[in-house]
Amino acid sequence: MKNCNQCSHSCKSFTAPLTLSILLLAFSFNLDAQLVNVEKSRKEARPGFQGHIDLNMMLTKNTKQIFEAGTSALLQYTRDKHTILLLNNIGLMRLEGDNLINNGFQHLRYNFSPGSGFAVLEIFTQHQYNSIRLLQRRFLLGGGPRFRIFESGDMGIYIAPLVMYEQELLNDDDNSRTDKFKGDLYVSLTYSLDERINFSHTTYYQPDFAIMKEFRLSSETGLELKFNESFSFLVTYNLAYDSDPPAGIPELFYTLRNGIKYNF
Repeated sequence: MKNCNQCSHSCKSFTAPLTLSILLLAFSFNLDAQLVNVEKSRKEARPGFQGHIDLNMMLTKNTKQIFEAGTSALLQYTRDKHTILLLNNIGLMRLEGDNLINNGFQHLRYNFSPGSGFAVLEIFTQHQYNSIRLLQRRFLLGGGPRFRIFESGDMGIYIAPLVMYEQELLNDDDNSRTDKFKGDLYVSLTYSLDERINFSHTTYYQPDFAIMKEFRLSSETGLELKFNESFSFLVTYNLAYDSDPPAGIPELFYTLRNGIKYNF
């Protein structure tokens, strides 16, 4: 095995661009999804505080081409059977050289594990805004059970049939406000190929209880390559569909991200 002296030239050539990338990304932010994927952000529950910071670059194609660089932060606290998760993402994006657009969300979730962990009670609230989708404000409040269908040392499958209240406002227009009760069903799969390679997939389905033909569907697939215990490289593909978007907004969005993740 080469020691540090033998690898000094290689280490310097790798560290310089990596440090530059982190510095550039640290001043930018990201958000595009209608449905926020909390599953990918969960930490394996252990007592006390833990979390991570994601730094990424992203290309989105809908009616225009969008380039983003961004970051999101997670803080999780666990004590006995209780877990609190706080996820924050605030972003700026540029559309084919046009003005920057502001986006963001804040998500708070509480989990209670009454027994062996087969079933967990979840309660969540979320605030979100997204200029590119004409979303001035979206507020969510919901909850329900989350079931562990299968779990082993390297694989886990989970399903959660949740319900939620959604308040949405478009374009600074109070007349556009809607108040709905919706389903929030998601299925999550995690798989570790080995100690350094992790695969994850989550699909969300959110139907309107009053008009079941109106729904949102989001699917996210991610690959995490670990450099060490602290740093990872991320590749994420997101596909989002809204059956009833605002006028002028496409029904289908897709996103490809590459980024760096720091765990603490």
